[in-house]
Amino acid sequence: MQKTSAPSNANGANKVLDAERGSININSLFPPELLVGVFDILYQDIMDSLPFPLPYDEGLQRFKNHPLGDFMLVCRVWYDIIQTTPTYWTFVDIGALHNTALGEQAHAVRSFGSEGVRDFKIRLKKSGSLPIYVTVAPEYISDFSTVLDILKEHAHQLETINIVKMRHLKSVTLRHISSEQLLQLFRLSLPSLKRLHIDAFRLVPPRPEPWVGGRVEIDAPQLYHLSSHFHILIPHNPSQLTSLSMSGIDMLTLQSTLTQGQVQLPKLLHLRIVDCEPGLLLSTLSIPLLQVLVYHSEEPSTQPPEELPEYSHVKDLQWSDVGLDPTFDLVFRCCPNLTRYANYVIGEEMAIDINLIVDGPTILRPGRINSITWPNLEEVLFDCATYAVIRELVDAAPTIKRIRTLRDPVVAPLRHDEDVERERTFLSELKEKADVVLWLDLWTAI
Repeated sequence: MQKTSAPSNANGANKVLDAERGSININSLFPPELLVGVFDILYQDIMDSLPFPLPYDEGLQRFKNHPLGDFMLVCRVWYDIIQTTPTYWTFVDIGALHNTALGEQAHAVRSFGSEGVRDFKIRLKKSGSLPIYVTVAPEYISDFSTVLDILKEHAHQLETINIVKMRHLKSVTLRHISSEQLLQLFRLSLPSLKRLHIDAFRLVPPRPEPWVGGRVEIDAPQLYHLSSHFHILIPHNPSQLTSLSMSGIDMLTLQSTLTQGQVQLPKLLHLRIVDCEPGLLLSTLSIPLLQVLVYHSEEPSTQPPEELPEYSHVKDLQWSDVGLDPTFDLVFRCCPNLTRYANYVIGEEMAIDINLIVDGPTILRPGRINSITWPNLEEVLFDCATYAVIRELVDAAPTIKRIRTLRDPVVAPLRHDEDVERERTFLSELKEKADVVLWLDLWTAI
């Protein structure tokens, strides 16, 4: 009987050598140029899939480790290629993702100090002269003036600036930058800037005094996506702007901006207005090609304009329904070519407590449906509405093909005395005319 001997050290060494030869063979089969091409595709797919603005939580999930970190662990060759290729170092975080323990171990969260500045400089050096995506969390930066000086040196590279508000933790002392420091950033010439987001973090003084009384014009000729809070930022030449979101702008700033004349936005396609007077802002902007108009607020507007131009290209209107709103009535009349209307902001469904809703859509109140000249709507979305009322709407606007309600009027009627069987009958009739879905269910027909 032949005995089986235990594996010797020599056998183990041979296995290591075989593994090394295997890795060498892999790299001989895939020359650096091909590897770079593969890594380019992987890295670009990640960057292209980033939402904008990039929420902190999602940024942390995606970038707490380098997107190609697993590939750097394969072998020294791959590590060196990734480390020395500028393309893979175009995402820079300042004070945000640096806090990789945020939300998991609050005591480990640290402010962005000298160590963070050093890492920041290294990352910028690795990016070479390529355009960069910068995420900034000002409240966690110990010395914002130092960061500002570094950004000034690389202003020509800034393609995306995402200034975020991070979740506040009791164990962390927040830093408040001055409004003047933030203004210094926007006084720079930013020739490559294409996307800019400024979150609602606190400034010192609390009211950004340099902004009160007018708008701030920034030198960013390529800017096409702008999202800002509590102030009006407009490029010197806004001709490239296609997406604009403005939130929390006070009445004084809006009224003062009006006196400076209209802002011409000839290419703007998407406008989002949050928690500020929509009538005043719409009166300020010339937006002849607008396609999507979104308005969100917990209160109806109080300053309806006397008139607005016709928005003949607007196809999608999303307007938070908080009761009778003369500005909404005017805007709806000025959008004769609407194909989709929602009485809430699409994407914010989780923030709506549909169980607290006691009234149906304002636009569908008794006597209103037949008094409106309805556009050729194809899709309507309501937070809560009875099928009986929706059936009446479809009779008035027979072009409707898709209907969504977040709350089921059969399972959770608006009123205790609601005739549920009657609702079921209306639902059956509606399904013969249109695709009817609940909550966030997918449309059943294309």
